[in-house]
Amino acid sequence: MNTIGLITLTRKELMRFLRVPFQTLGSPIVTTLLYFTVFGLSVGRFVGEIDGLPYIQFIMPGLVMMNLITTAFGGISSGFMMAKLMNTLSDILVTPLSHLEIILGFTLSSVIRSVLTALLIYATALFFLPFEIQHPFYLLTITILVAFVFSLLGLIVGIWAENFEQVSFIPTFLLMPLSFLGGIFYSIKMLPPLFQQISHFNPLLYMISGMRYGFYGVSDVNPWAALGFLALLTAALTIFTVYLFSIGYKIRT
Repeated sequence: MNTIGLITLTRKELMRFLRVPFQTLGSPIVTTLLYFTVFGLSVGRFVGEIDGLPYIQFIMPGLVMMNLITTAFGGISSGFMMAKLMNTLSDILVTPLSHLEIILGFTLSSVIRSVLTALLIYATALFFLPFEIQHPFYLLTITILVAFVFSLLGLIVGIWAENFEQVSFIPTFLLMPLSFLGGIFYSIKMLPPLFQQISHFNPLLYMISGMRYGFYGVSDVNPWAALGFLALLTAALTIFTVYLFSIGYKIRT
């Protein structure tokens, strides 16, 4: 393991993220404040409790998860796409780093910044409501696994995409709709039976419900099944990404 090279690449990607803090950190906080104000404080008065939780408490884990997903995916996909367009990726490929080390460098930096964003959203939530974390180790584990999964997905899309329009297609037309349909603002128990069954095919439901279980101990799905699914998905995506690097798919000319 080329530890120095791995740390250098990770730090380089982190510095790219921290150079624009108002865009990378300020935007998720402002968006979350709007969600808390509009949905939590205004709409929540008419919704009442869900699973024994005040509405503003119920939606908080979903908002944290939504920002975690979008930050993990968007940062690495756009960063890798930029490296390809500016032809700086070739400089990284000729360094004494293995394919796995390059993948880890990009992925670890994405995981760190997405978890940092999630922590800031969590800190923002404390201004609106006090709460305790029921299962801290579970919450930490699922947070890191989700960050890894969507960082790897973002890296795969960054490898595949040929322009920024293709990069933005996935979060706009896939991740955001699945997030909203994954139980951020409602419990699937509130849906008719048919739509409850359909919702179980949404992978983001398991992630959002898993984070809600970590905070409050309530979930619409089996939280341990969600954890196992994420662990397997992380391993599969890592293997697939190493394969893409090994064959030079769209990264070598």
